[in-house]
Amino acid sequence: MGTKNIKLYGFGVVGQGFQDYLAKNENAERLHTIIVKNDSKQRKAVPSIIETTNEKTVLDKDMDVVVELISSAKEAYGLVAENLEIGKRVISANKKLIAENLADLIQLEKENNGTFLYEGAVCGSIPIIRVLNDLFANESINAVKGIFNGSSNYILSKLFNEEVSYNDALLEAQKLGFAEADPTSDVGGFDALYKLIIITAHAFGKILKPEQVLNIGIEGISKQDVEFAKQHGLKIKLIAKAELVGHQLTLSVLPTLISANNDLFTVENEFNGVVVEGKDIGSQFYKGKGAGSLPTGSVIYSDLKAIDRGYQYNYKKLANENYLVNNTNVISVILSTKDTYSLQDIEDEFVSLYPLDIYGKQFIGKISLENLAAIKFNLQKEKISILALENDNLIDELTLASVKEEVLV
Repeated sequence: MGTKNIKLYGFGVVGQGFQDYLAKNENAERLHTIIVKNDSKQRKAVPSIIETTNEKTVLDKDMDVVVELISSAKEAYGLVAENLEIGKRVISANKKLIAENLADLIQLEKENNGTFLYEGAVCGSIPIIRVLNDLFANESINAVKGIFNGSSNYILSKLFNEEVSYNDALLEAQKLGFAEADPTSDVGGFDALYKLIIITAHAFGKILKPEQVLNIGIEGISKQDVEFAKQHGLKIKLIAKAELVGHQLTLSVLPTLISANNDLFTVENEFNGVVVEGKDIGSQFYKGKGAGSLPTGSVIYSDLKAIDRGYQYNYKKLANENYLVNNTNVISVILSTKDTYSLQDIEDEFVSLYPLDIYGKQFIGKISLENLAAIKFNLQKEKISILALENDNLIDELTLASVKEEVLV
């Protein structure tokens, strides 16, 4: 038996997508009230159920399900926490809210017999939370990695395939509703970071704070980087990764050079891709639309149907795993800079650093994640772009290629 009254907070791109799915698949009257901050914004007109936050509204305790789809993580926390405290069934797609407060929200859910689902917060139309929580609850996961942000992937696809400028690609992503008016969360790698935090809780049973994980976005990627990747048959993707190294977890969000034999190589435009590697299951690859009204709205609707069936996340691995976080893991990187002088304040942080060209503008090296985090703002200040390499085999290939070029010169 389905729930009767649904209260929706927020009626932006995702909220409208959810309302469309609800209307097409069952009785639209289940959606009792939509709460918005500003009813003068251009949106689909549903005047009979839209109310602003300063109007007298039906109390949430009279609702069966509360769906939170607003942009502010701070305001969203109040809505979600208050409803879980009174044992309500709550759906959210606010990945920042969830990543920053997951442990507290799980506790509120359990203590008050509530329900908290958030599949729509991670990777758009790919049901990766339910895959990890249900199908792989008893599987030892070695790594989860992928393209978790459709907006940044759309921009990178434009840079590679159409050779447009970064600013033009960003503007087009905003017009299509793939990127926000303030794109910092998407292009800065924060959106992917929040999703990685959530995925790590379900894959490894470890709840981290966002500030514990290094994230570098795509804002610094230059035309030189794109040309370099094309020259070597590679692509640049913003890769979020959580993997076990020994019995320790290593996490990062970094623009990464990947080769054609990588499953993520063909993931273009607003699509997301997730690779799950397990001890017994091997490597599995999931691909789907990661941005847009209907792809995400459909997952919000699937959470509603799951609530109708009495479904809850089991968080089985939270009780079993206690991995330590390792930020000393060393990765291989490519640096691109305008001149060698800009490297003077940071070169000591590298385990190794060698020029890739005779002009001293591109370097290949190795650096630990914690040292890379320490120089993150120096890189941004000096406009030095950094690209991680998918594996050490790639560093050998690129070094050999550069040697051949120097001989030809």
